[in-house]
Order: sequence, then structure tokens, then C-alpha cells
Amino acid sequence: ALAEYEKGGVPLASLEGFVRQIIGWREYIYHVYRREMPALAQANQLRARRPLPPLFWGVPTRMRCLEAVIGRVRERGYAHHIERLMVLANFALLYGANPQELNVWFIGAFVDSADWVMVPNVLGMGVFASPVLSSKPYAASGKYMARMGNHCQRCYFRVQETTGERACPLNSLYWDFMAVHRGRLEANPRLGVLYKTWDRRTLDEQSAVRLQARHLRQRLALGEV
Repeated sequence: ALAEYEKGGVPLASLEGFVRQIIGWREYIYHVYRREMPALAQANQLRARRPLPPLFWGVPTRMRCLEAVIGRVRERGYAHHIERLMVLANFALLYGANPQELNVWFIGAFVDSADWVMVPNVLGMGVFASPVLSSKPYAASGKYMARMGNHCQRCYFRVQETTGERACPLNSLYWDFMAVHRGRLEANPRLGVLYKTWDRRTLDEQSAVRLQARHLRQRLALGEV
């Protein structure tokens, strides 16, 4: 890779991402695994207990981002890092899925799975079950999905809406997640401003968002979303 870059045919951004992943991130992950195991495998600092919803096991969902990514994983055993983190793990985080169950799913679903890879990435980075890899959860609403890809353009749900029958599920799940874990997250300087946004909503609006999230989790558990 370095030799090709020196020839001038490879952009620096492409080289940097590849080399950093090979000799940087993977070595770091392996170090974290060696240092933190076996406790890391059982970590669950957010006390997430819900079983994975049926959509992870092939039950159709109208959430196009999840339908598309899980479909490709089932077909190929592979997904891009951002799809793993910000589609699959982000949804599991907001839904409140059990971290250990999600980790088992990742290990079984991906052709490149290995215990030392999956445990730190899924539990540490993906669903913030442990603080060893990040200072905040990688949580995002539907707005992030709309910026990062084109799933929202052809989705049944409306990414600009938070409540209502066709509101993007990620929106209410995101704000409910933030409200539930406010005591842990509000002091984080990268998240404090988000709570100011939440506090600008009236109490009735906040209640409606959280009720929407509660009903969504119930329906997701039944494979109805």
C-alpha cells in the first residue's frame, strides 16, 4: 500500500484509512481484549436486557436501513464498519438489546468474526456496555442516517418526524434513550448540548416522544415494525 502511494496513484485519505486500520486500530483492539478480558465479555453498564427483536433473525421490517443491511449480512456475511456501528449496533443500543446476545449474533453473522475482534467492538464501541473504548455511546437518530446514506429516501417511515404512525423509529428511540440515561451522559461535554435541545420541548411533547418509543419497543419485539 505504501509503495503504491509513493507511485502517486492512491489518495492519501485512502492510504491513511487502510494503514491505520491494519497496524493501528486492530492492534489497539487486540490490546484492549487482552487487558480487559474476561470481564469485558460480560459488561453491561447500561443494564440493557431486551432480547434481540425478530428483525435480526430475518423477520421483515419496514425500516429500510435495517432491512437492507441485515439482508446483505444474511446473504454475504459482511457489512461495512459504519453499517455495523451506526445501523446495527446503534439500533440495538437505542432499543436496549442485551449486549451479550448482540455479540453472539455478530459472531455468528459475519465471516470475519473472531472473539478478540467482536467483543471489544460490539460491547465496547457498539453498544457502550463498557467505557473501555469510548467516553460516550455512538447513538444517533434518523437524521444521522439521512445524512450518511440514501436509505431514508425510499423508506416507509418519515425521517423528519419523531411521533406519529410513520415517524422514523430511530428518532423517538434516540430521545428516549437519552432521557433514560441522562444521569450518566449529561455531564459529558460532547452530549450536554443535546439535553438543552431536549429541554426546549414541553413536558407534553417529551411525554409523547417517550410514549412513542415505549410502544415501538413493544411492536418491535413482536416483529410488527
